[in-house]
Amino acid sequence: MKKVLASLLIGVMSLSLVACGGNKSTTTDSTNSRAVNSETTNSDSEKSYDIIYLTPSTASQFWTYVGIGIENAMKDMEEKEGIKINFTTVGPAEESQTEEYVTAFEKAIAKKPDAIITATLAIDATVPKAQEATQNGIVLNFVNCGLGSGDDGAYEEFYNQFYYCSNSTIGEMAAQAFLEAMDKKGIEKGIVGINMNVENEALNHRIQSFRDYMAENAPELVLTDTYYNGNVVETAQANAENIISTYGSELIGMYSGNNITGNGVCLAVESAGIGDKIVSVAVDSDDIEINALKNGNLDAIIVQDAYAQGYKCMENAILTLINGSNPEAEKQVNCPPVIITRENMDSTEMQDLLDPTRLKK
Repeated sequence: MKKVLASLLIGVMSLSLVACGGNKSTTTDSTNSRAVNSETTNSDSEKSYDIIYLTPSTASQFWTYVGIGIENAMKDMEEKEGIKINFTTVGPAEESQTEEYVTAFEKAIAKKPDAIITATLAIDATVPKAQEATQNGIVLNFVNCGLGSGDDGAYEEFYNQFYYCSNSTIGEMAAQAFLEAMDKKGIEKGIVGINMNVENEALNHRIQSFRDYMAENAPELVLTDTYYNGNVVETAQANAENIISTYGSELIGMYSGNNITGNGVCLAVESAGIGDKIVSVAVDSDDIEINALKNGNLDAIIVQDAYAQGYKCMENAILTLINGSNPEAEKQVNCPPVIITRENMDSTEMQDLLDPTRLKK
């Protein structure tokens, strides 16, 4: 596992959250050999394309980080290719507003843009919209959360490209980071609280792979049932407080499957004053988690390269429009995560991963 982790780290450092799952469909793909959609020309012969970023949440720092990568790629490609991108960001405020997300997708399709870049936490409702967009000649790229886990190739007929981070890898790396932190704190056995935002086929891989790794490498540990919070920080905090009060001194740590969950757990750990007594590992970074890592209320964050995923997704969409075909050999490209701890968090590379706003142009 250490060799695998080392390879993953090297891959990310060279810029090699959350994906969703589904079943295969049989509709014929029309994107790889598509003609350029509604390309327009300005008076100075500058090519112009309309591209929409449909985000699952305008309030989430993670999706903001993805958006920074998207916008930087747009600016770089405009300069490099001598084109103009008419860019719009739309989407609901919160990830939990899935009906609003689907409505925003419908409106985006109705505008007939050249390309749509999006991520979905509502797979079943998104599949027919993805099919409609693709059949109407829109280049549809998914970033981080697609119509499948990425590893399964689900519904690949309904989109052009998918850049993601393997949720199974995230869970395994979280378990490894957890065990390493246990060793440092001299903890040998006890109960581990399991926390997640929503029950989702793809996100569940983050939980199951964590459980599987622990079962194989630390069978003496007892893992609780998964506490779901609906992607609400206050609920995540209440769940963590419940775990702390229920298991008391038997509790040796908690695993948080996404940043919203991690925020709630960090707040609960800080309030209880047990940061030095338990191990806490979370996924994806934002301000609360970063501060918790600094002050000892969080031992490690498994960080996806949200910026790189967004950048690659926009770059691919533009190249597909310019060339009339997808330049990637594979429709699913995995962008591995890294483990960030208090010891390595101050390096430039890790700071850029923790806070991609540093990279905004």
